[in-house]
Amino acid sequence: MKKGIFLFLFVLAFSSVFAKQFSSVYNGADEKTLEIINTCDEQIEKKQYQSAVYTVGGCENEYIIYKYIEVCTQYFAQSIMHTLFAFKNLEKNETLYDVRTGEGSFNMQYRDEPDTILDNYEKEHGKSVVIDLARANYYFDAINRYGNQWLKPTDEVIAYAKRVYPVAIAAGVYDERVLDNLASIYLNEENFSGAESLYNMLTSLDGKNGTYWYNLTVSKMWQDKYAEAIETAKKAVEYPEENPEYHLDAYLILSDAYAYTGDFKSAEKTLNDSLKKFKNQPIVYQRLGELYVSFQDNVNFDKANTFFDKAVKTVCDETVIFNCIKLYLTYGTPQMAIDFCQRNMKKYKDKNKPGLFNFFLAQIYFMTGDVASSNKALDEAEKNFKKQKDEEWLANCEQLRSDMGNAR
Repeated sequence: MKKGIFLFLFVLAFSSVFAKQFSSVYNGADEKTLEIINTCDEQIEKKQYQSAVYTVGGCENEYIIYKYIEVCTQYFAQSIMHTLFAFKNLEKNETLYDVRTGEGSFNMQYRDEPDTILDNYEKEHGKSVVIDLARANYYFDAINRYGNQWLKPTDEVIAYAKRVYPVAIAAGVYDERVLDNLASIYLNEENFSGAESLYNMLTSLDGKNGTYWYNLTVSKMWQDKYAEAIETAKKAVEYPEENPEYHLDAYLILSDAYAYTGDFKSAEKTLNDSLKKFKNQPIVYQRLGELYVSFQDNVNFDKANTFFDKAVKTVCDETVIFNCIKLYLTYGTPQMAIDFCQRNMKKYKDKNKPGLFNFFLAQIYFMTGDVASSNKALDEAEKNFKKQKDEEWLANCEQLRSDMGNAR
């Protein structure tokens, strides 16, 4: 029987390029329009983004407008609040990331803003599903990049997207971006069954996209479909996401899925396998320790101690120390947390580490009602931070003393 809940991250990564993109958006386009769109796609494939935007820049009809909005939002070199865009034909081995984060100047394309183009088309031709999708994609991309700093409120954008996307999907007019955007909205709103349905569609369209497999796993985990989650998490491991920072998450969620089915051996093996690829990751040792404290059928405090000690050996900072203490307090006892601090304080005496352990010890002692030991630990923490001239942690100590009602 399991005890507690493993924490896993929502990775809502928005891929800028879909491998061999599926689309039914252009099904109603005439032959000439399809030729223009195909030319644009070929230029995108060659990373000739400035050429691509010129190809569809005329915005002759709703389908070319849809493509134009895609090029603007996904392949820009620079963007000013997602209203003005600059583009670049990339050199060999050059990436959009290089262009966006490096130095250089670009000529802005002084066309009407996307909203104006969409408004003008609607005034002349009336509303259409394709134009609604183009607007929803444009707004959604903008808030993902700018958040609440953009021109329209996030809530308004999400509400609009939730109106437009389901209608378009039901009508059979959508592409991967539409499915992905709506799936991420559902996932963020904890509509896990809705997200699962869409990520099933997405993994069918692109079976090598690690983001889709990971988020499908998240959707299943929150619905207690742990056995199914094992299989989808394996796919997330097999097909790593584009961003290397997310690769470890696939291993962590696969371990979670195994643990929730009671297969603790496979859960531990998965975490150990991740250490071969991702060295010096304290979170892996924390998860290994958590395996041995959070599940009643797998409790082994000696093993947990070993893994939590390895976590702080890997990275001994306030975040790792706090996370280990939190697990002891959640699943073990305050004394175990005290012992953890005391034995590791003896091992790590450089810089502000003794101060950090004493700072947390003060809180644990206070929680247990041992005020004398709490004050003593806090005094030791302040002594260490003064020696290190660490003003930030000295201020934290003063605040803690005040919170505990012992301000001096």
